[in-house]
Amino acid sequence: MPIIVGIDGSDGGFRHGVKRDERYDKDFTKSFVTRICRNKANAGYWRGPLADGGGLIAAINGAYEYVLGRLEKDPGEPILLTGYSRGAAGVISLAKKLKNKKIDVKAMMLFDCVDRHMFIDADVVPNNVGYVQHVVRHPLSSSRESFDNDGLSYSPPTIYPAAYAFMCTHGGMGGCPWIPKPGQPPSSFIDEGGLDGKTKITFAGDAIVSAQVWTFCQTFLSEHKFI
Repeated sequence: MPIIVGIDGSDGGFRHGVKRDERYDKDFTKSFVTRICRNKANAGYWRGPLADGGGLIAAINGAYEYVLGRLEKDPGEPILLTGYSRGAAGVISLAKKLKNKKIDVKAMMLFDCVDRHMFIDADVVPNNVGYVQHVVRHPLSSSRESFDNDGLSYSPPTIYPAAYAFMCTHGGMGGCPWIPKPGQPPSSFIDEGGLDGKTKITFAGDAIVSAQVWTFCQTFLSEHKFI
């Protein structure tokens, strides 16, 4: 039975605690990483980091210990890694730690991996990873333009087709499309606020394309036993 590890994206919170965990679990209840890991005895799931990146190193280290512990019980089982946003950068970092132990990763599913952590280098997927699928937001979406994508480079023998771009928001790429507030029509364009501002994606379009992302990934996820 494959060993599955998932690290989800950031929710924008600035402090750990029970309230943050409760809000996070509600907001990410249908995230793609959650769906992959939910209700599987062989899967370890970690919440994504705080807005400033806090907690991601702890998630990586926790996931690393989880994999080593599972391998002690089930040596030789294939390892599958998945992550969203900075969590995707986290599983690339995890794969590098496993490479240092001469442990291979069968496959990696990345949802819009971004470069937003000072102490993590996730530019290149290490070549102990067998197969990679990476889906990213399309540049024309104008979503999170302050977030550069990471995890786009690799070297043989890793098999890594070009990342496939979708016209939805960064949130939609992780299975968390934006929901309009009361009074906002589904046809209105999403404003992500902060440095990024208004996108070219409507609330209705974000929900539709986010579902298409999940459908697109099914072949890879099924082939490599993520689901």
